[in-house]
Amino acid sequence: MEINSIYQVYFNCELKTKEEVYSFISEIVCQDNPSQKEEVIHQLNDREKVGSILIAEHVLLPHIESNQIKKSQILFIRLANPIRSWDCDTKDICLLIVILLKKNESVQIKKQITLFTRALADEEYLNRLLNHKEKEDFIKEIIKN
Repeated sequence: MEINSIYQVYFNCELKTKEEVYSFISEIVCQDNPSQKEEVIHQLNDREKVGSILIAEHVLLPHIESNQIKKSQILFIRLANPIRSWDCDTKDICLLIVILLKKNESVQIKKQITLFTRALADEEYLNRLLNHKEKEDFIKEIIKN
């Protein structure tokens, strides 16, 4: 569900593994060009090799900048059930905030995304996102930020 030009919310998603999550993200990115899905998955995995994408307990921040991305966006993927084992170090993931930045994005959009990422440093904000049980409350929390 799109709540503005940048944010997309997927609430109570039935994704059970890292592979399913990355496949889901690649489907969103590559709606117009399914042949590029594997490349997006590869880029997400490569980014994770650079450093942990865990930003708080139960919260991941996968992010890439790519030519495959036609529209920069931030995806909020709230899982129906935690992913018990993302990898050998990362457990019990409930929320993914995915930043997808297209190559050569405008300064205005980059500023908007940068402003949003500052909110992610607020542990209380992340806790509120984790604790909302209703989609409407979850969306209100995002919009309020």
